[in-house]
Amino acid sequence: MKRTFFGWLLLLLATVAYSQNGYKIRMNIAGSTDTSLLLASYYGNKIRLVDTAFAGKPGIFVFEGEKPLPGGVYMAVSPKKVKLFEFLVNKNQHFKLVTDTANMAMHLKAEGSPENKAFFDYLQYSDRVFHKAQNLERQLKKTDKNSPEGKKLRKEIAALKKENQQKQQELIKTYPGLFVSKLFRAMQAVHPPRNPDSKDSLFAYHYLVKHYWDNFDLGDPRLLRSPVYDQKLKTYFKQLVPFQPDSVDKAIDGVIARARPSRECVSYLVWYFTVEYQNPKYMGFDKVFVHMVDQYFAKEPIANTSPSVLKLLKDRASKIRPLLIGNRAPELILQDTTGKFVSFYDIRKKFTLLFFWDYKCHICKRQLAELVPLYPELEKRYGLAVYAVNINPDVKQWKAAVRNRHLPWINVNGTRPAKGNSIGPYDIHGTPQLFLLDKDKHIIAKQFSVNQLKMILDSYLGRHKSK
Repeated sequence: MKRTFFGWLLLLLATVAYSQNGYKIRMNIAGSTDTSLLLASYYGNKIRLVDTAFAGKPGIFVFEGEKPLPGGVYMAVSPKKVKLFEFLVNKNQHFKLVTDTANMAMHLKAEGSPENKAFFDYLQYSDRVFHKAQNLERQLKKTDKNSPEGKKLRKEIAALKKENQQKQQELIKTYPGLFVSKLFRAMQAVHPPRNPDSKDSLFAYHYLVKHYWDNFDLGDPRLLRSPVYDQKLKTYFKQLVPFQPDSVDKAIDGVIARARPSRECVSYLVWYFTVEYQNPKYMGFDKVFVHMVDQYFAKEPIANTSPSVLKLLKDRASKIRPLLIGNRAPELILQDTTGKFVSFYDIRKKFTLLFFWDYKCHICKRQLAELVPLYPELEKRYGLAVYAVNINPDVKQWKAAVRNRHLPWINVNGTRPAKGNSIGPYDIHGTPQLFLLDKDKHIIAKQFSVNQLKMILDSYLGRHKSK
């Protein structure tokens, strides 16, 4: 049976289309003696191994796969896990990279990838400018800055920086539809304009908060596979977001909203902040973890969340939620050393300190030894009562410890509750654990040490002078 010309054309087109599926990245590294090469990519604050290629001939490696790679910044990595050079992966995934071991980054060339050619040209140009500026900076250190020579050097350094910025702008304008343009735009910092109101000392700050993400697309997974994504997030939350849980919650919601509709970017961000605040370094920021579970995991599918993981997250949030700062502390009705049941809700003082301890715990012993001599002043000056809860079931040893250490406050045993009451709601996994409550038994502070108690009380009273 004879094929028509049209039939042969269709077959040829199908063959060409098929040959361009997936990825095929050739790397020729002259002088390389490695027998293998690793392909890796950025992923937020991590680096992921993507593929491994073995040298068919010395210095020649081919990475190949049937499915296209997700776009982003990738890197060639030696078998010893040393990064050799970076390059871009976008829509065109069939190209060749050529360099040598003498200077891989500066001798790197791309064949069949205009995007990588533009990327390498700029990086190599920028490296040359950097070394020029570095040399001028060294000369400036040896020169009087206010001398004619010093002024000349400073002017040359400023000119180099301006030239570099202009080169970056040219690249962005020349390749508006390519990832390389978006990447360099994302790297640009936002600069506030001149302050129109000299009385507004916070103009620059408010401008930066409002425009920080102008050049950055949080919903582009290609940027997620670049070192820029993590850097931008860290800078934003460290420098521009007020350091208190409600502000962090609001900022997180804003960032995630900007990442939509990309499910990959949203899922990454949700996990990023959940991990960041699951064991917070600072008091009160466990509220952010609860917010992440309630606002995201409980409401929408998040990648890499199995039913068992989701249950663990919800269970953990349920234990933390009643103990968030500002909430009323769960009531405890426990047996004291005389056998009487006592509730700390019956204490009529300005402040109540819940002190969970174990008579076997060495840190508890040190903390109690600090608290005992302080207690008279704390009681008189601040109106503080202590409700000390021992979690060890050995009542005899507990009572002996109370006597021997002369503990002058309300002492109760956490294993001797009234019906339906125990220390379970307090999620005690280790001792000592301290909770400071106000007169209405709302949690003011938690997870602190005795030596911080007076500072916390003074700070609280200073904030509530007029209340």
